[in-house]
Amino acid sequence: MDHYEVRKYPGWHHHMLTCMLAHFFLWHLQLRLEKKAPALTVSQVRQLLTVVLPLKVFQADEVLRYVAGMQQRQHRANLSHRKRRLHEILR
Repeated sequence: MDHYEVRKYPGWHHHMLTCMLAHFFLWHLQLRLEKKAPALTVSQVRQLLTVVLPLKVFQADEVLRYVAGMQQRQHRANLSHRKRRLHEILR
């Protein structure tokens, strides 16, 4: 949890939650295996988490709505940035 680059609280919250889940997973694995606990690498932990954690299955209409919403947010952000830069130039 020592290195993270986020701009807003949801990103920070997501990063911290992921770190804590990984830490809990390793702690739980060590408790279950006791002395036989392997020294796992980051890529091995990632692979184990992909097997253990459930994956959400998306329907086509959900994905299309998500992409459309993301494009709208990016467009609004682009307009806002252009407006701010134009304001800075005109000062």
